Amino acid sequence: MLFVLVLSAVVLQAGASSSREVLETQQAVCQITTEELVATAQATVTRVLKGLCNAKEMEDRFHNLEAQLGDQLNVLKTMLLNMEDKLQEQDQANKRAHRRMMTALLRACPNGNNGKSSGVADTTAWDGENTTDAPETDDEDDDGDSEGPRAAELMRYNSTIHKELGGHHVFTYYWRVRHMEYKLTGWDPRRSLRSPSFYVSQGGYRMYLRLHPRQGGENVYVHAGLTRGDFDQSLSWPFKLKLRVHVLDQATDSTEDVVSRLWDPMHLCSGFNWQRPVSGDNYECVGLGFPQDVLRSRSYIWNDSIVVKLTVFLD
Repeated sequence: MLFVLVLSAVVLQAGASSSREVLETQQAVCQITTEELVATAQATVTRVLKGLCNAKEMEDRFHNLEAQLGDQLNVLKTMLLNMEDKLQEQDQANKRAHRRMMTALLRACPNGNNGKSSGVADTTAWDGENTTDAPETDDEDDDGDSEGPRAAELMRYNSTIHKELGGHHVFTYYWRVRHMEYKLTGWDPRRSLRSPSFYVSQGGYRMYLRLHPRQGGENVYVHAGLTRGDFDQSLSWPFKLKLRVHVLDQATDSTEDVVSRLWDPMHLCSGFNWQRPVSGDNYECVGLGFPQDVLRSRSYIWNDSIVVKLTVFLD
């Protein structure tokens, strides 16, 4: 008589019951074979494993952990941005104090100009947020307007109201942006740089500029927008002043600035862009755009910096 006994291996399985429990299932198979008989027996044992999570619980816990990490990263990002804003505000306050001191010294020590004029009259500045500001920059070592082939123009007309040759009263603001080569090649295409805020007149509208050095990977955009100011409640809305954006050619001889068209807010964009700002910046709408190759031609980049000019027409 032939007698054969075959015992199968134990099989472990994990599953989930309706009560979200983790189960372990063991299966055993026994087979007996003789000349007259073949018999097979099978047994299954199931038990609940305590202290383990099923697949759904694991997914939920990972999702919650991801959400918590995202919230913490957003908090850290906000803290860093607030610190950056505070440092920038302190830096601007120091610059304004320095300019006021230099202005007082210059008034006490006349420079012997004898009233000579360069052909543009009625220049007016005010002791406020942007009184004859040096072009604002993202470099803490900025040395102001005393550099570059067009330094005299920047020193005289930055953050001032004056009369152009055509007779229009305009406000002009100059913004120097440094480290342009890195911004043109190394920045993420979605990254942008915002200028400090400035008022276009004493008690007037408050504005800002924004630079996109790698828009789409190969284009440069400079936009102008409105931001909330201290005098908004007494101003007329929507904003109606025409404006123009320039990038200066910093050549030593003849210059060819990159200049936008004359933008008229009454015929462009949506009402949101020019309405009274509710909180912070309104989204900027108009400005100037061109390929990066244009910026690298002529002398638009000088000493690894560019100068952006905004002209706001007040009449």
